[in-house]
Amino acid sequence: MRADPVDYLVIGAGISGLACAEALHKAGRSVVVLDKGRGFGGRLATRRMDGARIDHGAQYFTVRDERFRKYVDEWLAAGVIREWFRHLPIDSNPEGYPRYCGVNGMTDVPKYLARALTVHRSQQVVEVVKELGYWELHTQVGDRFEGRHLVVAAPLPQAMSILQTSGVNWARDDLPKLNKIAYEKGLAALVVLDGPSGIPDPGGMKVDSEVINWIGDNQQKGISPDVSAVTIHGTADFSAKHWDTPDSLRGQLMLDAAAPYLKSKVTNIACHRWGFTTPLNPWPEASYHNFEIALSLAGDAFGGPRVEGAFLSGLHAAETLLNKKCGMVSS
Repeated sequence: MRADPVDYLVIGAGISGLACAEALHKAGRSVVVLDKGRGFGGRLATRRMDGARIDHGAQYFTVRDERFRKYVDEWLAAGVIREWFRHLPIDSNPEGYPRYCGVNGMTDVPKYLARALTVHRSQQVVEVVKELGYWELHTQVGDRFEGRHLVVAAPLPQAMSILQTSGVNWARDDLPKLNKIAYEKGLAALVVLDGPSGIPDPGGMKVDSEVINWIGDNQQKGISPDVSAVTIHGTADFSAKHWDTPDSLRGQLMLDAAAPYLKSKVTNIACHRWGFTTPLNPWPEASYHNFEIALSLAGDAFGGPRVEGAFLSGLHAAETLLNKKCGMVSS
């Protein structure tokens, strides 16, 4: 017997997709989340390497919106996150403001959001089909999922590539404007050391360089207590220039730029490419909807470049959908 479609299918288990899915789930809707990766969180990413635990995407997040603060307070009370620091040595404001991180790594937040959700990982969607009354998703491993409403919370270029397989005019007259939303690329070097990094307290520093703009000490941060390891982020220009450069070269260039700040010997290095980091010209609204075909989009391309922006975009998408069901939003 064929199962009924779930209420909502969500593509993307990053912070935006999980925020949307959790809100829909709490409202009593049936939700299934699919993600092509093996973990949760997208750029809220933590990796193990030679006994070290390394945050190699987003390094921390901040709170500016009271809606987000409510969730952050919950995560603090649950022991999921903690305050890392309030200001860096170069900050102009001596009092600063809280920067938060996961207690064991930045993936702690998405794992917490996903705790009660049905999430299928390692499920890359390769085709979406719009049937009468539901969406049908086909994945690379041959599985099929059905849902009455589709939410795509992947980076916008990936979302548009997926939706193109449907053959549906899903964006109407907005497609040219959506096509113009651009992202910066990012390179990260994950570096294991044989001793303390030497980076000053609190363990993070912005770097004014053509090659790198950030060095973070994961041991001082508290997520890698037993092994010293640092995260080095390349600038947008360097990352674009060296996107296809071999790791042995681009990794060394990043290490050379960081060398004046590191006091211990490098024992291992790996590089990671982030194809979609900062959206340069986000959509003016926090989420995107086409109710005629039961489709929504969310993510930092709509909510803005910070973790908070991506989360609030997913939340906005869920609230819009729930209000639509209650007759409070017109299509």
